Amino acid sequence: MKPSTPHPKIRPEHLRRQAVVYIRQSSVHQVRDNRESTARQYALLERAQALGWPAKSVQTIDEDQGRSGAGAAHRQGFKKLLAEIGAGQVGVVLALEASRLARSSADWHRLVEICVVTQTLLADETAVYDPRDPNDRLLLGVKGTISEAEMFTLQSRLQAGRRNKALRGELARSLPAGYVRTEAGATVKDPDRQVQARIDYVFRLFRQLKVARQVVQQLVREKLKLPVTISGGPRHGQVRWRQADTRYVLRLLHNPTYAGAYVYGQTTRDPFTRSPQTGRTRVRKRPRAEWAVCIRDVYPAYITWEEYLRNQELLRANGYRPTSPGAPRQGRALLQGIVCCGRCGARMRVLHFSRTDKRPPWYCCDEAYRHQGQAACQYVSAREVDEAVTRLFLSAVSPAKIDIALQALEGLEADREEARRQWALQRQRADYEVELAQRRYEAADPSNRLVAAELETRWEAALREREQCQRDQEEFERSHVTPLAAVDRERIKALATDLEGVWHAATTSMAERKALLQFLVRRVHVDGKAEAGMIRVDVEWHTGAHSVVTVARPPAGTWAVQTPQAAVERLRELLGAHDYGTIAAKLNEEGFQTAKGCAYNAAIVGALVRARGWGRKQVEQGTRAEGKS
Repeated sequence: MKPSTPHPKIRPEHLRRQAVVYIRQSSVHQVRDNRESTARQYALLERAQALGWPAKSVQTIDEDQGRSGAGAAHRQGFKKLLAEIGAGQVGVVLALEASRLARSSADWHRLVEICVVTQTLLADETAVYDPRDPNDRLLLGVKGTISEAEMFTLQSRLQAGRRNKALRGELARSLPAGYVRTEAGATVKDPDRQVQARIDYVFRLFRQLKVARQVVQQLVREKLKLPVTISGGPRHGQVRWRQADTRYVLRLLHNPTYAGAYVYGQTTRDPFTRSPQTGRTRVRKRPRAEWAVCIRDVYPAYITWEEYLRNQELLRANGYRPTSPGAPRQGRALLQGIVCCGRCGARMRVLHFSRTDKRPPWYCCDEAYRHQGQAACQYVSAREVDEAVTRLFLSAVSPAKIDIALQALEGLEADREEARRQWALQRQRADYEVELAQRRYEAADPSNRLVAAELETRWEAALREREQCQRDQEEFERSHVTPLAAVDRERIKALATDLEGVWHAATTSMAERKALLQFLVRRVHVDGKAEAGMIRVDVEWHTGAHSVVTVARPPAGTWAVQTPQAAVERLRELLGAHDYGTIAAKLNEEGFQTAKGCAYNAAIVGALVRARGWGRKQVEQGTRAEGKS
């Protein structure tokens, strides 16, 4: 009897359902360049029609183009295929090979199991498989295992080849801004002197400021841009200039290429940990000791390898971790990051009030409270502790006061000259862009107005950019002071002998005070409970020596400083007729101050009212009663 379908495994109930052609390639690069594979997969539409399905019953699923088959979580097309098979709407699934459907045995066997339940066939270019048939089931299992093993084999082979070439330093790596590759394959510094000078300037600023964010702020204040090498596209390898930001400066400081080192294997990928959205493996940075390849003195260096290592240690120390104090900040707590509890040894946190509140911050040890459910260890006011540490610090650094001032003076003038040189290079670049745009415009055919108009627009844009650069340079010159005269130098030298005056000057920021303090002080241990009414301060210097001082704890409760009685009486008089904000303003106008010498505000007035149990109705009733009597 002649079969009713072109293939003996295809029955009429299969033909009453849809035929689905699943199309996938692993990466965008394959989709763009491997056109023949794409054509072969779309040709399966004709294969489905040849097997007996009409054209209107053949569906194509190609949503997973450019996605890896190592997992199914990120493949929406594969999920759609499983859903339609499970609903019994698919008679056959066609794919070029098993690896197109899945590179994971778990995903492959799940697909086969669903096909068994719904009696769905699987097919490729040459054969049709029935998962319910034992022989076909065995063959499909082997194909799925081979597909998964093939992925790991190819990856291992490619990675081994790359690693072997990298061990010789011959594997071509993308070069950061500041380097170019010659026609002979050698790597040299960018011939553009402005690019070289700007990268040198970034490293010099970090050498001076020690904090990447402050480097960015300096570049933004001076309106200096940074060079970036374009990767991919028609302008691949060219340099463009962009505004400075912290992420780019950090990438530049962390890049060992600028120290002349050829590095391979700084990161690793876990093939079993993939993003559910994109399917890409997650990248994990390796410690420097685990880098696969690190060959020094391969490239012309902008900094030495020793300076690169110092920069990495400094960047790591700038982060606020249990092992480092972090970069100095502008908060009012002088010992931020270096104060520890003298009872349990944990690092103490800083508690600040609102910006408008003049009360000093507190040092708090609540490690046991936050992590162990126990009571907080201690709270200590920062004012008395900071003053005690400041006195010890100023007495310790007195022999080096003059040297510090002279070095700061010389560094200031050198930085000013370097900034001027950077502006001169940027101005030269703007002049060159104008000349280049002018030559291109003059070389164009005047009759070709489409080209000439575009070149004229670019010329005008270059002229505007040069004018803006000139204005920024003039503003930079106006905003920076002129070099110091001999008289000014003598005054600064005289001021250097009074470091205490410089320390307490209004122009000295808290970040600068903290940075100076941390040059000599490693950590400070504070114990406010060992002795009643006293705070024991143990200063540990970088030399290993200790200095211990005891200061009085500020009185609290009934012994604390009280609000002046005259201010309390005046507040009571005003309470019945005015709100808290108006009362605070009147108290300030009349010269009243709080117990700690601060100005009044609505919050302080409200706290005084609540502390005394006053209410507006009570005050009004008391006032009326006094009037009647």
